[in-house]
Amino acid sequence: MKASGPAIPLILGLSLLGASGAYLYMLFKKKRSNSKGDLVDFFAGKQSKPEPATSELIISNSLIPLVIGRKGYTLKHIQQSTGAVISFSDHDGSSQRCCIQGPSEAVVERAKEMILKETARPLTITEEVVVPQAACGKILGRCGDELQEICRKSMAKVWLEGRARSESERRVMITGTEAQIKVAKELIAQKVQEDSESRKLLLDSSLQTREPRIRTPPSSSAPTPTPNDGGKQSVPSAAAPQATVAKQSSANLGTGQMEVFVSTIVSPSKFYVQLVGPQSLELDLLVQNMTVYYSQPQNRELHRIRKPYLGQIVAAEFNADNKWYRAEISAILPNEYKPGEVVLDLFFGDYGDNQYTNPNEVYELKPEFLAPRFQAIECFLAKVEPVQQQQQSNPMPSADASSEDEWDPIVVNRFEELTHVAQWKKIVWKIVTYRNGKSPLHGRESSPIPGVELYDTAPNGTDLINIGQQLIAEGLARNTTYDRTDDLSRSQLFRLGLTNAGSTSQSSSIDEKSASSSTSASTVVSSGRHTGSSPEQVQPNAVQYRSLANGTH
Repeated sequence: MKASGPAIPLILGLSLLGASGAYLYMLFKKKRSNSKGDLVDFFAGKQSKPEPATSELIISNSLIPLVIGRKGYTLKHIQQSTGAVISFSDHDGSSQRCCIQGPSEAVVERAKEMILKETARPLTITEEVVVPQAACGKILGRCGDELQEICRKSMAKVWLEGRARSESERRVMITGTEAQIKVAKELIAQKVQEDSESRKLLLDSSLQTREPRIRTPPSSSAPTPTPNDGGKQSVPSAAAPQATVAKQSSANLGTGQMEVFVSTIVSPSKFYVQLVGPQSLELDLLVQNMTVYYSQPQNRELHRIRKPYLGQIVAAEFNADNKWYRAEISAILPNEYKPGEVVLDLFFGDYGDNQYTNPNEVYELKPEFLAPRFQAIECFLAKVEPVQQQQQSNPMPSADASSEDEWDPIVVNRFEELTHVAQWKKIVWKIVTYRNGKSPLHGRESSPIPGVELYDTAPNGTDLINIGQQLIAEGLARNTTYDRTDDLSRSQLFRLGLTNAGSTSQSSSIDEKSASSSTSASTVVSSGRHTGSSPEQVQPNAVQYRSLANGTH
């Protein structure tokens, strides 16, 4: 059968079309296999997936905590931010292998940068410093102020270990960077050095004699008795004939006796003492440091007081020795010679003195000078009273009676001589009674005032002489008409005296109790101890205040 003319071209076209299609198919298949998936599949229209990227870092074991972070938060943040997967495996004893995997090189590089940034941060560590137990108070400071200052300057966390390492040592823990810990160690070393120097000064001062607080010893218009070989003291006065004062051994005093300095006297019914011991040396160092500090004009300007107020604790210069002391403003009085101006009545709580001073001559007390307790303890001489005191119908005096105004100045001057006031000679006191104190300042508690017996060393250097009985023997005082021995059972001061007598360390308990009962001397000028502006220059028409010598701050 012979094909017709029109069918031949159609058959030929279909044959060429089929051959062309097969050729094109083979060509595209070959190119796709050679390009390794980079070309688009002509038939499926899909793009091939890239292979995952990886990288490794070797990180020191000490830096691993920086990468992981607290509870793993840093590591989680890096993985969530980049989409990378990070794992660690051992490399050697001092480092770890950090493997970073991600869908692309860009992801891995970003995660790697974040890890390296974390390892570049300063490492926070904790170290310890062993310090003397005695220096811990200097490191802590008042209410922890010094320790807070160390933390602020070093930017490190510093604290004292709760339990002492030993009786003589304690650990101070420091947390921070290496640079922060270095600064903290230097500051701690400074405090330890300051404590060591302070103790050395205290030791040196203990070997020296305290300078008298008054320029000249108190002069007495009463004749001074001269001891003779028989233990008698003669008084060439009709009112005070020769009398024998019994000597007493210190062993016969019983319990409750301690050594004291008599610092200020208003009368035998009101005077101030300081307990002899480490606190005395501490006070000497305090006065020395205050004098050095406030002698500099720039420091006084820094602590200038614009408006003083009643009860304010200040720094003031004592006119008798030109040294600087702590004082309390116990009264603000008008100045008669300068209308519109006032005069401050200052009470020196460490000694019991008073002084009139202009307001522009007192300054704010630097906080570190406020730390030691005020040391003046108000007392009265027990079992004696003025000879001119009239017998009352009721022999029992009031609990808060004070007879300092009834003592003759001659008796006061003689009492000053017997007690070596402000001359810093050690004498012995013994608490035998007390009377109720009364604080005129609102809001302040009153405490009992101890009644004491005072004993000075006899000329033989071994026995003691009762100073109260000496006044009686000279006719300058008489035995009190009221014996308050029944009150002793209620006297916490007396019980403390019996319990804590005999050692310097134990006497601190009595110091805290009895010192808190000390009240300031009134504005009455007595024995030349109230210095500054003359009281005649002040109109005392304002209410006179007395203030506690302790606990005011």
